Amino acid sequence: MTQKLPHSELDTELSWEEAVSRYLDDHPDYFTRRPEILTQLMLSHETGGKAVSLIERQVQVLREQTQTLQRQLRELVNNARENDVLSSRLHRFAMAMIDCTSLDDALDTAYDLLRQEFKLDAVVILMHGQPLGDRPELVAADDSRLNTLLKQFNAGKPICGGKFEESLMSYLFGERAAEIKSSALIPLDDKNPHGVLALGTHDPYRFHPGMGTVYLTRLGELLTHSLARHRR
Repeated sequence: MTQKLPHSELDTELSWEEAVSRYLDDHPDYFTRRPEILTQLMLSHETGGKAVSLIERQVQVLREQTQTLQRQLRELVNNARENDVLSSRLHRFAMAMIDCTSLDDALDTAYDLLRQEFKLDAVVILMHGQPLGDRPELVAADDSRLNTLLKQFNAGKPICGGKFEESLMSYLFGERAAEIKSSALIPLDDKNPHGVLALGTHDPYRFHPGMGTVYLTRLGELLTHSLARHRR
């Protein structure tokens, strides 16, 4: 039986291209045995249209691959450094909170450390609890605004984004709400939230819906356990 030939020039081109490709795949030493072929092959340059040799094209491809790998490596190194910095900040936060001797002390320490260590422009803590002097952080268990906010947490995960709705921003940040360009809301106790840690910044790109929340979750856990030691 004779092999059928392609019926069109396109079929012929594709068939020969496939045949050559398969042959080179099956004979990887072809250019080693026929090095003169390499010097005769010419390829059009992607940008200028100027013909270049196969070797020059290979060098160009390798250079581009190297640049891509270098960029990926830089990103990995930067991410590792950022993770180290965040881990150190969480460690310092935990150590400082351990030394607190009262709820007043714990709240004040948390505010100071969060603003300084995490470079935040606004920090707000609200939670259910018995009144403690004039501290605004402790609100009644039937406070409708806080309870409505707590219902928004899905499986106890932090909520990150730009500016939330105006009423919520005003409730959390008061007069500073207009200055806050992005924020993160972290539940206190991820299983049965009884409060919220709200972080605000002037940077519109600091917190966004697609960001990772592992460190924010850890921060919420640390604060929850620290405050629980002193809550009434």
